[in-house]
Amino acid sequence: MVLSTLATIGLDALSAALAAAGCYALFNPLSDFTLSSVIVPLALLVLSVNVSFLERGLYTGTEIVSNRLNGRRVALAWVQAVALGTLLTFCLATFASASDLRTTFADMTRILRGPWLPLFLVVGFLSVLGARKVRVSAIRVRIALNRSVIIGDPRSIDDLVRRLRTGADGAAFDIVGVVELDSVDPEARNARLDTLERMIQEDTIETVLVALPWTATEELRQIVHRISLSPVNIYVYPGMHTLKLLPDVDTRRNDVPLLMVCHRPMEGWRAAVKRLEDIAVSGLLLAFISPVMVVIACAIKLTSKGPVFFRQRRLGYNNRVIEVLKFRSMYTHLSDADASVQTLRGDKRVTSVGALLRRSSLDELPQLINVLRGDMSLVGPRPHALATTAGGVALHDAVPVYAARHRVKPGITGWAQVNGYRGALDSVEKIVHRVDHDLYYIENWSLGFDLKILFQTVCLVFADDNAF
Repeated sequence: MVLSTLATIGLDALSAALAAAGCYALFNPLSDFTLSSVIVPLALLVLSVNVSFLERGLYTGTEIVSNRLNGRRVALAWVQAVALGTLLTFCLATFASASDLRTTFADMTRILRGPWLPLFLVVGFLSVLGARKVRVSAIRVRIALNRSVIIGDPRSIDDLVRRLRTGADGAAFDIVGVVELDSVDPEARNARLDTLERMIQEDTIETVLVALPWTATEELRQIVHRISLSPVNIYVYPGMHTLKLLPDVDTRRNDVPLLMVCHRPMEGWRAAVKRLEDIAVSGLLLAFISPVMVVIACAIKLTSKGPVFFRQRRLGYNNRVIEVLKFRSMYTHLSDADASVQTLRGDKRVTSVGALLRRSSLDELPQLINVLRGDMSLVGPRPHALATTAGGVALHDAVPVYAARHRVKPGITGWAQVNGYRGALDSVEKIVHRVDHDLYYIENWSLGFDLKILFQTVCLVFADDNAF
């Protein structure tokens, strides 16, 4: 899905760039393409295309795999893109005229004069629309990009499957399984829901379609609540057969009436940007601080017996168990791999070097390796060890929606940590605050948000009273 999204973004940009260059060249000499006052406005126009298409929802997962062109939305996004590119050019030209860049961009607004721009408005739109038409035709061959499972009562499932087979939105879902809840036995129904949850945890499906009659509100609420804690898209299909519609009314349109009630926090371009951020920053940091890590490793080996790294099993993305790396800060024979006993201030198990590492959070540096491997992210909910409790209460019992924080990869730092919620979990209130902040981060993620948290983390490294 990520590659398909990036390919679509690139196709739109390429189509717009070729159209802009072609239309401008019809009325101007080719030598103009060496001038910054020409190249920059053209680049702004192309960038505006991607920004406007993103804002109009043309890069969502459903849109990427759909076999419908959606020309009206493309047209609106295209007009918005040209207007945005023109506005940005005027703004940059105004700024340049009042600064030392006047000689470089003095004629920038000249590019917006002449017949080429109105021509580009038409030709560019047709170019992008044609490229998208070719792409849509190419994906009409069935490709398993959005693996989906339908769960519900048999009649509603049959109705939904029929509509997906005949409707224009059918290509957006690759149905890989069906879970029928036709049994009144609660144990049997729970067993089937357990099977569905295992499929989600194994990353074999990305979307769940819940098909139930309009009247099954309580059952719908229970199912959605249970699976919404996992990283999947959830759509609700209200069984249309319960409405007793006449045949000619029921079959007049084949579009599928679906209500999206939950979405994957990181998919498409968002997942690509997040992963690129992790690889770039963690790689640079490891290269830059590798001498510091060597010094820390030598200090650990010289002051206490045992390995340099401490490996601890924690809950990661999609409730999977991952092995998190840290510099060992405790005596080997006193280490607690599952954190059944939380570390307290002045803990006798901590070595002298380990105390310094923990106060400065330098013991977390090896987790950059976890980030490069893909187990963790730079920013995200902090992972907890398997036996961690809050005031003696299991975390899942203390916060019913605790598992929802595992819909994204865990991070080295997070929104909760920079807001002071780190250290020992000696009360239920503390884990409640942490989960609240984690869920806020998941729902409001952006690259700027990540950079803000990273900056605040650096400021807190040597000034955090909660680190010990």
